[in-house]
Amino acid sequence: METFRYAALDPRGRTVSGEIDGASKREISDQLRKDKLNPIYIRPKSKSGAIAKPRAKTSKPKAHADSQEPKTRKSFFSKSNEQSGLDFLKRLHELHASGMPVADSVKLLHQRLTNPVQKEIAATLWKELSEGRSLARSMRRMPAVFGESSTFVVEAGEATGNVAPILAKIIEHLEENRAIKKKVSASMAYPAFICFVAFGVVIFFLVSLLPQIQDMLESLGGEMNFGAKLLINGSQLLLKVGPFLLIMLGVAALGIMQWARSENGKFQLSRTVLKVPILGKIIHFSQLFQMTSLMETLVSSGIGLTENLRLVEKTIKNEYLRRNFHTARISVNEGKSLPDAFRQYKVMPLMQLDVLDIGEKTGNLRHSLGEIANVFRNELTRRIKRMTTVVSAAALGFAFALVALVAVSIVTSIFQVSKSISLK
Repeated sequence: METFRYAALDPRGRTVSGEIDGASKREISDQLRKDKLNPIYIRPKSKSGAIAKPRAKTSKPKAHADSQEPKTRKSFFSKSNEQSGLDFLKRLHELHASGMPVADSVKLLHQRLTNPVQKEIAATLWKELSEGRSLARSMRRMPAVFGESSTFVVEAGEATGNVAPILAKIIEHLEENRAIKKKVSASMAYPAFICFVAFGVVIFFLVSLLPQIQDMLESLGGEMNFGAKLLINGSQLLLKVGPFLLIMLGVAALGIMQWARSENGKFQLSRTVLKVPILGKIIHFSQLFQMTSLMETLVSSGIGLTENLRLVEKTIKNEYLRRNFHTARISVNEGKSLPDAFRQYKVMPLMQLDVLDIGEKTGNLRHSLGEIANVFRNELTRRIKRMTTVVSAAALGFAFALVALVAVSIVTSIFQVSKSISLK
C-alpha cells in the first residue's frame, strides 16, 4: 500500500483535496469515482518524512484555488490556434477515456508532445490544474485555443463527472464546424480567383493598353467610342478621388465599429445582419445549430434545464438572438414550458418547436434536441451551398461582363478608325 495525494471535483464543481492509501493510481481513481469525485490529479506522497495517517477522502474545498478567475494568457496564444486546440483535445480524450485522470493525462501529454503549440497548451493546463483549478477554468486562460462554448461544456461535464463523453461531444462539434468552414473556403476560392484575374486584366487594359490605343487612334484621325472614353475617364477619376474615398470609408467603418460597441448599436446591428439576403439566414441557422447541439450535449450529460439554458445563452454570439433566448429562459425559470417559451419569443421555427414539444412531453428531450440539431445542420449546409453557387455565378458573370466591356470598347474603336480610313 502507498499513500497518494489527490485533488478532485465534487458534484457541485468545487475542488477538494486529501490523502488516501491504495495500491495504484487506478485503484485510487476508481475509489474516488465511487465517492462521486472526479479526479484532477493523483500523485504519490513525498517520502521525505513520515507518512501521515490517511485523511478523510474529501477535505474542505480550497477557497483560494477558484476564488479568482485566472488572467487570460496572451503572449503565446495571441493568434487563433483552434486547430491545435482540437488536436490536443483528441489526445486528451484518448488518455482520459482509458481511465487516466485529467491532470495526469495533461502531464503525460506535456512530456510526450513535440508540437510546440500543443506542448505549451499542456504546460499551461498542467500548471493551472496542479494549483487546484478545474479544467474548464484552466482552459479559459487560452481563449484563442479553446472557445467559450467548449469551456462551458467542460465545466458542465466536470460538475457531473462526465468529462470523457463531454470531450467526445466537443471534438465532434468542433470537427463539424471545421468541415463547414473548410467547405465554404473551398467553394469561395474559385470565384475569388476569377475575380482577381478579371480585375488584373481590366487594370492592365486601362493603365497600359487603352492609353496606347487612344494615342494611335488620335494619330490616325479617329477617336475612342463612348464606352472606351467612359472607361478611361472613369479610371482617371478613380485615381484622383480614390484616396479620399478610402479615407471616407475608413472613417465610416470606424464610426460603425464604435457604434456597434454600444448596447443599442450592437443590438440593432445584429438584428440588421439577420435580414441580409442569403447571409442572414446562414448566420441564423449557424447559431440555431450551435445552440441546439450544445443543449443536446448538456442534457445527455445530466445537466438540469435551468443550468443548461444559462450555459447555452453565454455562447450565443448574435445579440438579437441572445436577448430573445434570455427572455425565453426567464420565462422557463418562472414555470413556462420550454417549447411555449421558445414559441412566444420566436427562438426557433415552428416545425422544430413541435418536435421539441413532443420530446418534452414524452420525456425524450435529448433525442428531440439531437434531431432538431441535425435539421439545422442540414439546412445550414444547404444554404451555404446555395450561397457559394450564387456567389460563383455572380463573380463569373461580373468578371465576364467587365472584360467583355473593355474588349468591345477597344475593338469597336479600332473598327471605327478602320472604316474612316477606308472611306478616305
